[in-house]
Amino acid sequence: MTSTTPIIIDCDPGVDDSYAIAMAHAHPGFDIVAITAVEGNVPARLTRHNALCLADTLGIDCRVAFGAEKPLRKAYDRDASSIHGASGVGDVVFDPPSIEPDPKPAWDVIYEEAIKAEGRLILFATGPLTNIALTLQHHPDLPKYINRFCIMGGGTFGNITKFAEFNVFIDPTAAREVFAQLPVEMIGLNITHAAALTEADFQEMLAIGGDSRPSKMLHELATFSERQSHLPGSDNSVIHDAVAVASVINPDLIEYDERYVYVEDGDNAENSGQTVIEPEDDPREPKCKVGMKVDRDAFAAMLKGVFHHYAE
Repeated sequence: MTSTTPIIIDCDPGVDDSYAIAMAHAHPGFDIVAITAVEGNVPARLTRHNALCLADTLGIDCRVAFGAEKPLRKAYDRDASSIHGASGVGDVVFDPPSIEPDPKPAWDVIYEEAIKAEGRLILFATGPLTNIALTLQHHPDLPKYINRFCIMGGGTFGNITKFAEFNVFIDPTAAREVFAQLPVEMIGLNITHAAALTEADFQEMLAIGGDSRPSKMLHELATFSERQSHLPGSDNSVIHDAVAVASVINPDLIEYDERYVYVEDGDNAENSGQTVIEPEDDPREPKCKVGMKVDRDAFAAMLKGVFHHYAE
């Protein structure tokens, strides 16, 4: 008999965070022990509300903790509401959540659950890495309690600048600290864009009916994503954060290179927020598994499986 693996999802919900949380909760091998909210796609007051509502709507019995309201050093002066909608979750209108947030801050909850898991915890970060950096600042021995640390962020190109991906751009100082201290599995833009859904994928998902609250929520998310994906410059067909969760569920989904990676966080640097991937012959120890190739069809099938799960 095998037990489930405890996981924490640190996130900034977020349409794609919502898909990711739904996917993680649907996986029988995972036990979500905490969802922690950070500023990012929308301001913290909204990501916090959305995190509570997602746990409530999906029926996840876990701690929901609030984290950082602003980056470590730079101003929080840009959100992604143009992609995710003003609320962060597209056209979804949640009922008021029936659950209360954990009284402790995200960094203490992450640490407590890591210790409790006795080295088995998988930590996902699908937003800016502010909460993770603060956890490391408050609890420097965190790395010895983490089994795996998987992020959606960075990559070989940017989407805010030509160098920087959104999550890293929002708080490059936090990202620099985290990459220096934790072994990272990086699911970057080069992977998520290669896993983009097609119009046919969306139509298949939208054809999957269900009367449960989770099923209705997923249908509303997919309706929003499909509609927005037709707008010029949109990347709503790219379900970024769900690819990170899927990469751990399915070990054959991603091909990785092991590299030394650091984050450029200079205030005036043109490439601030870049995840700099050093060549294979760099003498420093490679701490990062960099996603390089993805099985797009397998990811699309996994996401459709999530829709079926909640429709049953």
